[in-house]
Amino acid sequence: MLTMKAQYSLRNAESYFREHLRVGDYYMEGRNVAGLWIGEGARELGLSGITNEREFVNLCQNLHPQSGEQLTPRLNSKRLSVDKDGNVHESANRRVFYDFTLSPPKSVSITALVGNDRRIIEAHDEAVQVAMCQLQAYAATRVRKQGQYAHRVTGKLVGAVFRHESAD
Repeated sequence: MLTMKAQYSLRNAESYFREHLRVGDYYMEGRNVAGLWIGEGARELGLSGITNEREFVNLCQNLHPQSGEQLTPRLNSKRLSVDKDGNVHESANRRVFYDFTLSPPKSVSITALVGNDRRIIEAHDEAVQVAMCQLQAYAATRVRKQGQYAHRVTGKLVGAVFRHESAD
């Protein structure tokens, strides 16, 4: 199953990397999960191999992962939201990143992990790669210039894949 959630909070990007993406499962006793950079956009930015926090956070801040230069112009507009208590909150009107989760059915996970069947784990890893390649074909950016509002398909994805072996 594929689920997607847009992440809007730049303030939470660093802690999200440390406390969610990189964290191993509870039975891994404090070991970290290594993420791997994927996508044509990642390659063009010089990202390959293991995902590190500095590069990840720089991208979330709209900065080049190595040089720190601003990648794209962005609007500094704000969006307002109201919480359940009626308090108004102001936040950046920008998607920091999208969190895609690709999960096999629970029965497949149990068979793979309890049975320690590497074939199933490898098949899932391959399926994730295929899915990300398919998503990359639809990758697009918003173009807001001189009163024009359009979407431009880039076909370039900057992504990091983290394999977690537990689910909620």
